[in-house]
Amino acid sequence: MNITANTVASKLFVAFVAAAMLVTLATPAKAATATELQAQIDALMAQISALTGSTDSGAGSAGCTFTRSLTLGSEGSDVNCLQNYLTSTGHFNFSGGSTGYFGSVTASAVAAWQGANGVSPAVGYFGPVSQAKYNALVASAPADDSDDSDDSSDDSDDSASDLSGEASLDDMAIDAADDSTLEEGAEDAEIARVTFTFQDGDAMITRMDVTLDGVADVWDVLDEVALMVDGDEVARASASDEDDYLDTTGSEGTLRFSGLDLVAMEDEDLEVTIVASTQGNIDTLDQGAYTVSVDNVRFVDADGVTDTVSTPGEFATDVSFDIEEAGTDDEIIVKTATTDVLGTTFELEDDTRSSFETVFAFDLDTDDSVNDIELTTVVVTVETTGSTTAATYNKLVDDAELVIDGVTIDDVVVTGGGTQTATLTFDVDGAVTIDAGDRVVAELNLRFKALNALDEGATVQGSVTTGNADAIEAEGADDLDPATQISGSATGDEHTLRTMGIIAEVGDLANNLTAPDGATNDYATMSIELEVTAFNQDVYISTDPALGIVYGLQDSAGAAATASGTPTLSSTADDTIAAGYFFVGEGESETFTLEVTYLPAVANTPVRLQLHSLEYAATGIGATDSWVAAPAQTYRTAVKNIVN
Repeated sequence: MNITANTVASKLFVAFVAAAMLVTLATPAKAATATELQAQIDALMAQISALTGSTDSGAGSAGCTFTRSLTLGSEGSDVNCLQNYLTSTGHFNFSGGSTGYFGSVTASAVAAWQGANGVSPAVGYFGPVSQAKYNALVASAPADDSDDSDDSSDDSDDSASDLSGEASLDDMAIDAADDSTLEEGAEDAEIARVTFTFQDGDAMITRMDVTLDGVADVWDVLDEVALMVDGDEVARASASDEDDYLDTTGSEGTLRFSGLDLVAMEDEDLEVTIVASTQGNIDTLDQGAYTVSVDNVRFVDADGVTDTVSTPGEFATDVSFDIEEAGTDDEIIVKTATTDVLGTTFELEDDTRSSFETVFAFDLDTDDSVNDIELTTVVVTVETTGSTTAATYNKLVDDAELVIDGVTIDDVVVTGGGTQTATLTFDVDGAVTIDAGDRVVAELNLRFKALNALDEGATVQGSVTTGNADAIEAEGADDLDPATQISGSATGDEHTLRTMGIIAEVGDLANNLTAPDGATNDYATMSIELEVTAFNQDVYISTDPALGIVYGLQDSAGAAATASGTPTLSSTADDTIAAGYFFVGEGESETFTLEVTYLPAVANTPVRLQLHSLEYAATGIGATDSWVAAPAQTYRTAVKNIVN
């Protein structure tokens, strides 16, 4: 009971003393500095520790194990052990003894110990550098840890015990990284990759000196520089003030990254990426070329032996990068889309409007843009043709929409709709943002009005042309300049509008050479296959190639061949319903094959077969309509050279 009572009384007394001291701290006679307040807190903690009897809960003055860095605010048995060690070396003289709390008194003691043992910088932070020095001192001379030894194991830590061998730096290469151009305001852009290779043992890199130089003082353009390994940040330094640099000469500055613990295994590459962030408002004169290099590397091997490799020297090299105004590389390039619609026939009605049909597709490529591109306006031109000049956009088209990367834009203003060249201005208004470097598809969809009989066979064709202020408006880091940052063009295929007729799709294309006897009588046999479908009417096509089909023989430049060929037209269609005609019933599909045999007049003649049109009618009496093969390049064979 007496022991219990004494314990309770002691605790109550401690609480009372603590409360009283806190009140004292809270109401000083004059304002205390942060350092003075921290010292008072340290004193309080020490007295509480002394009153409760916890003066030495650590492992003693030697044999401490550190698994973390210790700094202001750290608590635990490892702090206790550190304080006992510092007491044994004469650097920690606190009346309360070890407390297990890392305060300003402990930090001062650590700084004094660091200064005495060559650990730099001596700032009171007990991290990997200091822990390595502690391990070395305890292992070599546990009875005299206050020896003012050299800096041989600076920047190492106790993980060196996991290394093996006597390492030496075999190679250090610095190469360009992903970001050769940085804009003002860039964040963690990868400017260089440094690859280290050690031989004869493992090593732990503990320090790197990174030097930067350029057209202006680097501290006027850079904000921060960091080191990354496998995507993880291992160190970061401020770079926006000349005082941040270890050394400066002219516009050049060197940043020191200490306290690293980057382990490189023997004969295995360790890659360290240097990333940089730039300031947000860089003067024009400060924009231009810069370089980055690694000038010093310090490492420790399994025996705790530290070596420093200085460059320039055997591994001397640097990497260049540019810093420029934000948005300089932003761009949009209009390109032909692989998904563009091949020329076809749209089946329309004569008494009601159609659904939306995709008539044109093009790509918007941001290519080398550093920033995402937000679209404001996209302008598309629609050309119409017809049997009469009355086949204007307004007469043929009911509505339009533009689908960009899956986003439908239906806010459109049509200019020139009463002509056969209409300009469609789509107000995107930021609804679409293209990620930097991405390429997206834009599709022009048109809804057609009921087709007048006079406009049977009219055509529509879409296009985008840049190079003027009205083509595309967009914004990256700033508004894109239409003259320099928006380029390219694309033109879609021509499409035919009909309420009745045929749709033809190309099949096999062939061009085969035959050399009968090695004499000058080689010839080519060329063929084009079509799948023909009749809609809203029956279709009759003459069996006579001269009447049912229009074709041409061309050289590689598209010029007419110097002699004619012998054509044949065959089909799966019925040729008995009307004499001299193939018959395709409404809604049915049949295959037609045009074959032409060509014997040139002279040797070394290139040739190909080009289909132009199919001639047809609703009855077996002559041809009244044409189906046009467009685009032309889809309906032609390859070019073959007839040698003999």
